[in-house]
Amino acid sequence: MKVARQGLITGLLPEVVDGSIISLQYVDDTLLFLENNLEKAGTLKWLLTIFEHMSGMKIIYDKSELLTIGLDVDSTNCFARIFLL
Repeated sequence: MKVARQGLITGLLPEVVDGSIISLQYVDDTLLFLENNLEKAGTLKWLLTIFEHMSGMKIIYDKSELLTIGLDVDSTNCFARIFLL
């Protein structure tokens, strides 16, 4: 929430919810929401990497899905590369 309030990442409905909606969690699934911004996607990837190092848990990106709405294939591929590297 702190990085969202500082504008380093932006999710859904920033004009309605302070800091926007970045994630929803249900049991062992997490949905992450981002605006169309590659720099902020890189920031989220950095945060996820830091989480892995601090917690000792591993995020399995190969079992994850990237869903985009209204983006062309090239833009979607740019986001995919961020999270696959």
